[in-house]
Amino acid sequence: MYNSLFNAVLEWNKSTNERQKLQHIYIFLIVFSLLTAGLVSLVDSRTGQDILFVTGVASAIFLANAVIWSLVESIFLARLSGRRKR
Repeated sequence: MYNSLFNAVLEWNKSTNERQKLQHIYIFLIVFSLLTAGLVSLVDSRTGQDILFVTGVASAIFLANAVIWSLVESIFLARLSGRRKR
């Protein structure tokens, strides 16, 4: 079991670039903190709301990162790759 998980992580590391890895980590953190906030709020609602705030911040960072990278790719990287081909 651990060997297959390790192999899956190695394959993920090889097949994705740094930006995709960062986005995947943000998605994992968002889902994990959302589940944690739900479980913790069963015991203490204030702490659950604090964890939910962290989830909101991570979601905002994820969206901002996605928008910024798509702008960088469409504006700068497309122009640079066009100049290199000539």
